Amino acid sequence: MVEESGIAGLDIEEIPDKDRLFMRVHSNNTKNGLLIPGAFKNHNDGMSTDWSKYSIPEQTRQRAKNPSRNGVIEMSVKDVRAIPGQRVQHTPIPSNRAHTDVLGEKDEESRVKFLRISRWAIPLE
Repeated sequence: MVEESGIAGLDIEEIPDKDRLFMRVHSNNTKNGLLIPGAFKNHNDGMSTDWSKYSIPEQTRQRAKNPSRNGVIEMSVKDVRAIPGQRVQHTPIPSNRAHTDVLGEKDEESRVKFLRISRWAIPLE
């Protein structure tokens, strides 16, 4: 279902619970190969992710300034929405139709919950 038109006429769509979100993780947000809670933070209004309908993990990784220093994690949309205070909003931009923000405060409790629902789609090298 299309809700409205976003930037440059890209449709903002409702994201189904069954879909997945991909998120780049820079090596600075890991310790001994494990994610740290600090990986889950808002930039501007929300935490930037890519919707699996329009992206695959490698495309998400390639959007990084230095892809070799980034891995990609994946999370179920349903699991993200189950974290209190978090909302999933499709926010496409001209260079990335998959762009999706996870809105809501990323306090210590929510960051631990994000850790629990995340798994590596592309581990760090």
